[in-house]
Amino acid sequence: MADIPDFMREFDTDTDYGFTPVSQKPAEETSPAIDPKVVENSNLEIAKVKADVIDIKSMMNEVMQIVAEKDSVNKEIQDADVSERFKEIEKIVLPFLYNLSKSKEPYIHWPNRGPIIKAQMDKILKLTRG
Repeated sequence: MADIPDFMREFDTDTDYGFTPVSQKPAEETSPAIDPKVVENSNLEIAKVKADVIDIKSMMNEVMQIVAEKDSVNKEIQDADVSERFKEIEKIVLPFLYNLSKSKEPYIHWPNRGPIIKAQMDKILKLTRG
C-alpha cells in the first residue's frame, strides 16, 4: 500500500483483527425455527449435566477439606520441627554466650578456638539446613 501515512510505514499493517470493510450494512440473519422435541430432550440433558456438576462440586469440596486438613497437619509437624531445631540451636548458642559474659576480665584467652568454633558452626548449619 503506497497510500499509507509515513508514521505507519514502520508498523505491520497486514495483521488480521477480524473485521472487514463493506459498502453497506449486512442483512439481518433470521433465526432458525426450533423443534420443541429438541428443546425437551435438551432440558433433560441439561438436568443431567446440572446433577453431575452438583456431584462434582460436592466431591471437590470433600477433596478441598482433605487437602486443608493435610496442610494443617503438615504445618503443625513443620512448626514442631522448627521449634525443636530452635531449641537445639539455643543449646549451642546460649551456653557459648553465657560463658563469654560470665567473666569480668577485660581479655579472653582462647587457645585452639578454630576447631572449637568450626565444630559449633557445623552443628548450627546441620540444624538450620538439615
